Amino acid sequence: MNNGAWRLFWKRLILVVAAAALMTSCVFNFVTAPLIMCLMDGGCEEVSVTSLRGMYARTIAVACFASASALLCKYGTTMSIYKQTMEAHDVYSPTTEAERRDRALFCVLYVTLCMSVTLPINALRLSLLYRNRSDPIVLVFFVFMYLENVVMCLGETCFVTWCRTLSNKFLVINRDLQLLGEEMATVNDTAAGKSITTALIATTVTTAAAGRRVTYGGDFYGGPREQSIANAVEVIRIRHQLIRDALSVLVDLFGLPVGLSLLTLGVMTLFDIYYQVSDIMGADSRLMIFIYIWLLQYTIRFSTIVLTAHYTTKQALKSKIFITDINNRYLDSNTKEELQIFLNQLSNCSIEITAYDFITLNTHLITSAIVAGTTYLVILLQFDSNDD
Repeated sequence: MNNGAWRLFWKRLILVVAAAALMTSCVFNFVTAPLIMCLMDGGCEEVSVTSLRGMYARTIAVACFASASALLCKYGTTMSIYKQTMEAHDVYSPTTEAERRDRALFCVLYVTLCMSVTLPINALRLSLLYRNRSDPIVLVFFVFMYLENVVMCLGETCFVTWCRTLSNKFLVINRDLQLLGEEMATVNDTAAGKSITTALIATTVTTAAAGRRVTYGGDFYGGPREQSIANAVEVIRIRHQLIRDALSVLVDLFGLPVGLSLLTLGVMTLFDIYYQVSDIMGADSRLMIFIYIWLLQYTIRFSTIVLTAHYTTKQALKSKIFITDINNRYLDSNTKEELQIFLNQLSNCSIEITAYDFITLNTHLITSAIVAGTTYLVILLQFDSNDD
């Protein structure tokens, strides 16, 4: 084999070994969770909520295992479709260096923020457990649990970064639509049809996500100003369609992992507060600063996922406003037809980001999570007090 083949072989081997090690840690934590809780609390007979003892760690283990399995099964084929769709879009509107730098900077800043509120506090917790002479199996258990949490955070980072990329693409499309409307209202007949359509390239694009072909033959409607406006609308419509296809692929790939991440963040928030109040799960090694930092971490991750998805959907749907505004002007029949096709496509397709078609990611989810979490926390505390 040549050097390229060897590199690919070792890359896949390392990926398989890392995935196997991660899943093994998930199985280990799921099985040993009740034992670890008993060791940390001095014996199960002294605790009245045995059924809840391992739920925190087991939720993380199950979520990490299922998320990793889903990504391993889908990533190869799904990401190739995503890349093909984005390459097709770049034919019409190439990604600039500024956009690439912005994406890389956002990814670095977000990872840095998450790790700054995750790694130091977890390392401090492990050091306290070590100083308290905890059993080696307890230390291994917590190392695995924190590792699983970090892996899930990195998966969330991929989703948030790619979702934000698509949001920026929708933003550019909306700016082009707004500019088109402004030109039609303020610029003379000669200039109005040229500034947006000058860079259009005759090409044929395959939208792999939907399995259909979209053909644009340059000046499809002809040369006059009205036909040039129709051409511009057609190209913008195709770009919007390609980004919607890419968004569908992204939702298909990350639907289950993102849903499990949101569930896990909610469970960790709930049980961190509950365990602290009830003196469970090694409360002697859990300073109050831990609770504040952990809650900050969960809030950042949960809010970033939901708000990024919400903003992306909002940008995609915002195009309807600009299309309607342009359509209300005096236009030729070809442009009217293109605008109507564009509007019908947006009206007939479902533009939303969901967690495995179960939860829609929008701002209402944040308030619903707060209300539900508060309710369950009160129930848990009442259940604990009644047993006492």
